[in-house]
Amino acid sequence: MSSTVTCPYCSAGTSSEYNFCTACDRQIKCIDPKCNQMLVPGKAKCFVCGQALAVTTNESSTQLNKYVRDVKQNGKNYEEHIELSVTDHAVSELAPFIGAEMMPRPSQKLYHAPSQKSSTIPPRKTVFPNEIFTETQELPQLSANAYDGIKETQTTNDNALSGYFEVDGEFLIARVKDFKGKTWADQQRYFILLYVAAYYHYFTKPVLSKDHFKTAAKKASVLDPINFSKYLNELTRNYLSETGGGYKLNHDGDKEVKRIIALMEDENVEGGYEYWGRNANSGTKRQRFSNDDKDKLNEWVLQDVQIGKLKVGDITKARDYAMVSLWIIIDQLENAKAVRCNDAYYFFKQKFETISVSAQVFSRAMKSPKNMKYFRSSGDQYYLTSEGKQTVESWVNGKPLELGNETEDETGN
Repeated sequence: MSSTVTCPYCSAGTSSEYNFCTACDRQIKCIDPKCNQMLVPGKAKCFVCGQALAVTTNESSTQLNKYVRDVKQNGKNYEEHIELSVTDHAVSELAPFIGAEMMPRPSQKLYHAPSQKSSTIPPRKTVFPNEIFTETQELPQLSANAYDGIKETQTTNDNALSGYFEVDGEFLIARVKDFKGKTWADQQRYFILLYVAAYYHYFTKPVLSKDHFKTAAKKASVLDPINFSKYLNELTRNYLSETGGGYKLNHDGDKEVKRIIALMEDENVEGGYEYWGRNANSGTKRQRFSNDDKDKLNEWVLQDVQIGKLKVGDITKARDYAMVSLWIIIDQLENAKAVRCNDAYYFFKQKFETISVSAQVFSRAMKSPKNMKYFRSSGDQYYLTSEGKQTVESWVNGKPLELGNETEDETGN
């Protein structure tokens, strides 16, 4: 069974069955089969049996290639020194490693200097990086089909934008209502980003101002006058670049628009939040109070209520305001079996003289699909579910309220 021996000349590993190094071709063992001992490097005979070498060693016949890499840097940088002496055969074996690991970094200098020390090793040649590789390496090139794919994708996006908007003077008019946003907030966000992309497609310039966005959204009936500016500011921070000429998509904005277009073009993706239906039902408009309505509500306000350990001043969420108001009117005072959103808002505001959300946000919280476990409705009249009642009663008994400002999940935006 063979083992591996180390060549005393080039340090390469060679099978013990061989008398010559497979890397540098030098004789390393006696060729006499009765002896077959390792030779003393640089000697012309075997010191065990006296057998002469098969080929007299000529050090000039096998030159070694020397690689020197000396990196000197200041401060937090480091100093590095690498020196290799290898045969021509070893160069081909080490080429992949040298190419990948030993090429200089941008701030480093690679040079090859001859050894200054005296040595018995014959004159060496310096090999430069471009001599290491035996074949010319070229950068990978995109195929013609790859370029066709890029053009096809761009054409698809342009065609989609043309289908979503049409020109109306200095504005674009939306030709679709559903931008596949799961909430009203997302519908508005998607509209804004698609509008920017389409505007540049048609006019080859940025959208001029934030007021332009609001007017366009109003024309498309997608505008939420209370929160639209907030959504626009969020998009400006993440997906838009504000230039002297207006607003345009940045790199992340381009990617987001492609994602939105893919959603809109995918027939398997369900439709988005139907904000147009809510507008048609006047879901965000205040209901008008008759004098009789006001007189009735003012009578309720004068009644005593017992809210235990619940601190009204700690309420911050529209959902919680609505739950407490319905619980007092329906479950404690038993003044009605169900009430309208604005009746509940008016009662709470008059009773406690403090509320940190608008009537519109208050109403949206009651109508939001996210809050169906707390509210039920019959026409335009609302009341609490069993879970809604239990939640308010836990607050009355001392359980802390969940702190935090109004969120999109609560209002459906």
